Amino acid sequence: MQNGEPERKNKFFVQSLHRTFEIIDIISEAEGKGVNVTEISKKIKLPISTVYRLLQNLIEGGYVEEIDGCNYILGLKFLELGVKVQKNIDIRNVARDFLEKLNEETKETIYVAKFDSKQLNIIYIEKIQSKRNITLTAGIGSRNYVHSTANGKCLLSGFSDEKIIEILKKTGMPALTDYTIVDAEQYLEEIRKVRQDGYAIDDRENENDVRCISSPIFDHENKVTAAVSISGVINNMDLELMHTKYRDLIIETARSISEKLGYWK
Repeated sequence: MQNGEPERKNKFFVQSLHRTFEIIDIISEAEGKGVNVTEISKKIKLPISTVYRLLQNLIEGGYVEEIDGCNYILGLKFLELGVKVQKNIDIRNVARDFLEKLNEETKETIYVAKFDSKQLNIIYIEKIQSKRNITLTAGIGSRNYVHSTANGKCLLSGFSDEKIIEILKKTGMPALTDYTIVDAEQYLEEIRKVRQDGYAIDDRENENDVRCISSPIFDHENKVTAAVSISGVINNMDLELMHTKYRDLIIETARSISEKLGYWK
C-alpha cells in the first residue's frame, strides 16, 4: 500500500481500515525488530494519537503486540490465520490450470500424487486423461508402490536416506516388471538424482510398456508435499524426449504449482 491518502475510486473505501492495513504493512516490514508509534506516524502522515488508537484495537484483537514498552510487532493471530490459509489451499484447485496446460502440450496422462505416511505408498489425487486413444489404469484414489514409480521417487526425495531405507524395509521392493529396481542402494542413487536434477523417471519399472517422468511439488515450508507426472506408453514416451522437452515441462509445472503453494527459494 502507498503511504498518504489513496485515490478513492472504490465506493466501498473505508479510511480507518485502509490506515489500519498501512500500519500492519509497516510493522511487518520491521521483520520482528519492532517499530514505535512515532515512526509509524511519520510514515503514514497521521497524528500519533490516531495511530495509537488504531494500534490499541489491533492489540485487542491479537494482531499486534507491544514489546519493550514502546515498540510494536505482529501478533500471533497472523500465524494462526496463516495456518488456516494453508489448510484452505486445495492443491488440486491450485494445480488444475497448470495440469491442463501440461496435458495440452504433451497429449499424455497427467497425475498428481501424494505420499501416504500410514500405508507407506503413493495415492493419486488428480488425473487428466491422455488426449491420445489410450487409457492408463491408475485413477484418482489408486495407490502404487514408492520404489517402482517416478512419483514415488520424487515423494521420498525429501526424506533422509536413512528414513527411505526404513520405509523400503517395511514395504519391500517386489519386482513388478523386469525393469523394477529391487536393490535399496540402486534406488537411493535414483533419489540422489531427483535431489540434484529435480525430476525422476520410471522406465517400465511399474508397468510393462509404460514410462513416466515426475517432479516434486514443494509447499510453503519448502517441503515435498506432492509430485506431478507425465505418463504414457513407450511408443510415445521416447527416453530422449523425456530427458529434454518433458524434463523441462515437468520441472516448470512443479515449480509453478509450488510457488502457488507458497514455496520460495
